[in-house]
Amino acid sequence: MSKDKHIKKSKYRQLFEFGLIAVSVVVLVFLITYSIQINKGIAKEVVSPEYSLRVEILNAGAENGLEESLREYLNGLEKTDLQLDIVKTSRFTQQPSKETFVISRTKDDAGVKVLAELLEIDLEKIQYSELKHNKNHLNATIIIGKDSIIEALLKKTKELE
Repeated sequence: MSKDKHIKKSKYRQLFEFGLIAVSVVVLVFLITYSIQINKGIAKEVVSPEYSLRVEILNAGAENGLEESLREYLNGLEKTDLQLDIVKTSRFTQQPSKETFVISRTKDDAGVKVLAELLEIDLEKIQYSELKHNKNHLNATIIIGKDSIIEALLKKTKELE
């Protein structure tokens, strides 16, 4: 009888080992399948713009409504290196401006330079003036002056459409 017990224990042990091997194979197949899916692109790369700016647009002497036209123009642009969030637009009548220019509200003005180039504004016309209470977290303010730079840009864009 001890031989029968030994045979039963041996069969149970073989069955246990076979089950352990089967589970190991299933886990291995799952891991291989998962790693192949990741390598084939299930995990997508997110490309973020190089610069992200919060912008205020002030119309200081140009035609009424030009600030809103500029907002629409900027929001409609497809830019890969520049993300713009137009926080506010308004008329600035206290001190009319002859020229259109950009004010950088932060010391790092690399993104503001890209914005100025996009608007065809000379880089020399970028000024720096930090806001003491920058509650809107602005990076730049665009001042639209009487020099018609923005009007010409918008007109040229409409002609190209």
